[in-house]
Amino acid sequence: MRKSVVALSILAASISAPSQAEYLYGFGNVYTDYLTWTHGTQGFNGIDVSTDRDDHVTLGAEGGAAFSWGELYGFYEYEKINEGSNKRSQAAKFSLHYKLIENATLYTQIYDFSENAGAFDEQNRVLGFGYVGLANENYWFKPWVGFHDVTAGGANAAAHPDASGLNGGMFGWSAGAKFEIAGQPLLVTNWNEIEFARNEAYSVSQNGSTGLNGGLSLWYDVSPRIYTGLTYRYFSNKLGVDGYGDALIFRLGIHL
Repeated sequence: MRKSVVALSILAASISAPSQAEYLYGFGNVYTDYLTWTHGTQGFNGIDVSTDRDDHVTLGAEGGAAFSWGELYGFYEYEKINEGSNKRSQAAKFSLHYKLIENATLYTQIYDFSENAGAFDEQNRVLGFGYVGLANENYWFKPWVGFHDVTAGGANAAAHPDASGLNGGMFGWSAGAKFEIAGQPLLVTNWNEIEFARNEAYSVSQNGSTGLNGGLSLWYDVSPRIYTGLTYRYFSNKLGVDGYGDALIFRLGIHL
C-alpha cells in the first residue's frame, strides 16, 4: 500500500502543473467516518461473514482540482481504527480526466486496498475514455468507460491464483447537484461503478461476471469549515459478498 500511495502522489504531482495549465478550482477535506453494515453478510458459497463486517471508524483525506487540461481526484483512508492493528485496512484512490478533444477525455483510475496486515490485497486499474462536458456551477455528470486490470494478493490470490490480469471492463460516473431546503444549501453526490465481462477466476471470487459498486451521499455545511454527510453505500457481487449488500456511512469533516 505504501508504494502505491507514493506512486499516486508522484503521478499527481507530475501532471498537475503543465507549463501552460490554468488552475480553475480545487478542494481538500479531512474527515472521520462511522460505517454500519445493514445488509450483505452472505459471502462466498453462502457463508455468513457478518463477523468480518463489524461497524467501524475511518480517518481519511481527499482532494481534487480542475485545470484547463482536465481534472484529478484522490483520497486515502485508514479504516477500522477502533479495532486492533491486525484488523485495520487502508484504501487509496486516484482518478484523472485528461482532455483530448474539447470535453472528451482520456480517463484512468487506480484503487488500492489492503487489510488484515496484508492478508488481503487488491489493486484495480482502469484505462479508457470519459466526458466532462455535462457540468456547470450547480450540477455535474461525468461518465467514463475503460478496460479493467486487477492484481489480487494475499488470501484472495492464494484461493484464486488466476484472478489477476485483464478483468473485462468497467463503466462508471461521478455526479452531483446543489439545491436548497428551507434556505439551507445541500449537495447530493453519487459515484457508481459497474464491472462487466470479468475473467473466470475473478468471477468466482466475487460471485458473478458482473458487479456493482457505489455510493449516494447527502452533504451539509454546518459552517464554512465544518461539514457533515450521510452516504448510502451499495454493492452487488463485490467486496466478497454474494448478491446485494449495503451500508450507511456517517461523516464529520473539515474543509481545508
